[in-house]
Amino acid sequence: MWRSIDMLRLKINKEPYWIDLGYGVKVKVRPCTSTVFYEAKAYMNSKLAELAKVYQTNKAAGVANELDIENPVKREAIADKYLLIGLGIAGIIEWNGVLEADEDKLAPLTEAKIDELFSNFWAVAENFRHQYCGLQEMLEAEKNVSTPELSGTSETGEPTVPDVQS
Repeated sequence: MWRSIDMLRLKINKEPYWIDLGYGVKVKVRPCTSTVFYEAKAYMNSKLAELAKVYQTNKAAGVANELDIENPVKREAIADKYLLIGLGIAGIIEWNGVLEADEDKLAPLTEAKIDELFSNFWAVAENFRHQYCGLQEMLEAEKNVSTPELSGTSETGEPTVPDVQS
């Protein structure tokens, strides 16, 4: 059973740490602080502004656009994608297990390669999202709440109601 966090302790890990994203990919990240988040948000906003400019130019010229940014669902998905890539750019400082497409050589840690990894391997991207800026970060900072077991089940607690006899 999960214990709720009634208060937030203003202490966060200040040292970089490794996250295992599965599929042999590991990333070393800075703690997900407000600075990292807002840098990622600025990246997302700049990418969306670029995309909107191209979209409007193409629309005015009668050229079909690849992405329908007028569709709110698609627009939200694009924003989420760019925010996640921005988090990778702002937060990842080293990686292992990411190889170039055509050779057994470690891919360089660049904006383009982070985009390529997260855009082509959604499971890795989602693992990054959940482990880097999700509950894991809060639990690590708090260190005093129950975390899920590797099997996905929560830590068991004391029963609150006695068993019913039939």
